[in-house]
Formats: sequence, C-alpha cells, structure tokens
Amino acid sequence: MVYCLTCEISFQAGVNLTLDDQLLDFTRARWNRMLLNGFWCLLVLMVILECLYLIFITPLASEDFIRYYMLVPTSLHLSVLVLTELCLRFLEERLRDYTLLAAASVITFIIVDINVEIGYIIPALFTPVFVSIFYFSARKLIAASIMSLITLYCLYFFNVKLNISVVGILALTAMLGAFCLIAWGVISRGKEMRQYYIHTAKSNQELLVKNILMDKLAKTDALTELYNHITFHEYLDKLIEHHESTRMPLQLALIDIDDFKSVNDQFGHRAGDSVLKQVAELVRSQAGMNDFVARYGGEELAVIFTDKSADKSLQILETMRQNIEQAEYSELGSRKITVSIGFADYDQEGKEKFFIRTDRALYTAKSQGKNQIVLAGDGMEGEKSRFAWK
Repeated sequence: MVYCLTCEISFQAGVNLTLDDQLLDFTRARWNRMLLNGFWCLLVLMVILECLYLIFITPLASEDFIRYYMLVPTSLHLSVLVLTELCLRFLEERLRDYTLLAAASVITFIIVDINVEIGYIIPALFTPVFVSIFYFSARKLIAASIMSLITLYCLYFFNVKLNISVVGILALTAMLGAFCLIAWGVISRGKEMRQYYIHTAKSNQELLVKNILMDKLAKTDALTELYNHITFHEYLDKLIEHHESTRMPLQLALIDIDDFKSVNDQFGHRAGDSVLKQVAELVRSQAGMNDFVARYGGEELAVIFTDKSADKSLQILETMRQNIEQAEYSELGSRKITVSIGFADYDQEGKEKFFIRTDRALYTAKSQGKNQIVLAGDGMEGEKSRFAWK
C-alpha cells in the first residue's frame, strides 16, 4: 500500500514538473507574440516621428524626405514584419525565437542606418542582445551578439554618412561586449532561480509524500487498508453534525465475522488475516462512493451509509452478507465464512445511543443464530421492533 501510494504521488510530481516545462513553452510563445507586437508599435512610432520631423525640422525638400526617410525604411520595416509573422506561423518551434532575434537586428539596422546622423542612436543596434534575455538561453544570447556585431560593422563599412573613428567603433564593440556580459549574468541568474524553484518544488513534493503517507498510516488499518477505529469515530461525529443541520440520511452497520476465533485456532493466524482481508474487500466493493468503511476492531467492521434510504442500505448489506457467505477462502478449504450484522437508522439521538443501538442489534444477530442482519429498535428494552433478514 505504502509503495503504491509513493509511486502514485511521485508520478504526479513528475507530471507537475513536465507541466511546468509546458508552461514555459506556452509563455515563450506568448512573449514572442508580445515582442512582435512591440515591433509593430515601433513601426507606427517611427512613422509618427518622421512625420513630425518632416513638418517641423527637416531642411530637405518634402519629396526627397518622404522618399528616402519615410517610404523606403517604412517599406523595408513592414516587409520584415510580414516575413516574421509568416515565420512564426509556419516555422518549427525551435526556429521561431531566432526569427525574432533576426527581425530585431534587421529592424534596428534599418532605423539606425536612416538616422545615422543622430550619433547616440547607434547603441540601438544592441537591441537583439536585450531581446535574447527573454529566452534565458546562452545560445540565443550568442546568436544575438553575433547579429548585433554584424549590423554594427556593416553600418561602419557601408554607410558613408557615419562619421566615426576606429577608436569609436572599437569602443562600441567593447560596449556591445559589456552588454553581452550583463545579459549573460541576467540569464545565468534566471537559470539559477529556475533550478532553485525546481529543487524547492521537488523538496515540497517529497514532504507532501511523507505527510500523506503518515496521514494515511495514522488513519488506516495496515492489514485491511480500511479506516481504523479512531478515524471511524471522528468521521461519525462529523456526519452526525452534518445530519443535524441538513437531515441527510445516515445509517450505521456493525459487521462481525462469525466464529472467527475458531478460524485462527484451526487454520492459524495467517489464514485468519487472509480471511479478514478478503471479507474487508468484499464489504468495501459493495459500499458506495459516499459510504465509509472501517475496521472497528478485531474481526469487526463498521459501515456508515449516507445519502440513501435505510431500505437501500439494507439491500447493500444483504448483498455483502451473501457475497461473504458464497465466497471461497483458499486457506480454509471447503469451510464457509458468515457474518452477523447489526443495523440502525439515525434518529436524532446522539452518537452514543446511536452506536449502542447498533451494537445491541449486532449482539442479537449473534445470539439468535448468526449469519443474519438485525435491525435496531428505538431504544426500548423490548424486542418487538427488531427483526432479522436471512
């Protein structure tokens, strides 16, 4: 029982960690979408800024400015975004992140190349490095660093408007390296935190397993795997309280194996334990989902019925009695096992009187021939309200 429960909870823990990985994949796709939406917003912003520059600042002719500073870069920017949208839809999952990095490189190159006269805009080429941080991947950081380095030197060698010295380009390269180191530190820290989360989750799951096992052992009988004596009384108390407020149907049955001592004396305690386990399983198999089955003590079992009428509960008990009588017990040869059952329907009397009535009915069943069900009376001394099912 303990081994199976441990395996089940450990399996569930593994499933939880797998679900965490799936969640990371889901959030990565969501972040890809958010980044691409940001690139679209950047396109709109650049168009607005260029329009303002055209209206209030530029000394160039309107036709030239619109052609070279608005139509050409906007068309290129738009083409990159459309191509990226197609890539995110049709490329393999593992290539989509690199597509976003490449798009960031090309878009920032377009923007910087057109506005290269603004000297402080050149570090915008390092944008892919910052984008790579979202993925917490060293490979993507390396890819982003190479893309940024390529765009920086393409701008240096091919844009004649760029007025920057060799020392300046080396300083920008060093700045890119510094940004890469910072990004690498952030990614490493993020990985450490994820590993810490996984370690903490595993530790909590192991603690949960131990707590569940301890709770299970404290509440169940080791032999029959039914609830034990203490748990039975705790549960009965709660059900009676619930009945008092909701009038939920509630019945109690006490089941005692007939002549069980002779089984132990004749066939040994191992055979007796086997019989007890088999009887417990027969009782549990007939009980409903909302019923409660416990080993009350020795060879005595208890069943609390809820959410059903007394007649329905009696029918279930009769099926239990018949199944137990008809079952074959390999350790006993041809010997049959029977049970006596006391049954009571709760009547607003409190737990003690309820249990005493059921116990007296069981005693009557044992003294009147065994292998029968006796219904408890209303607490009076007479036997007129008691009768047997057999």
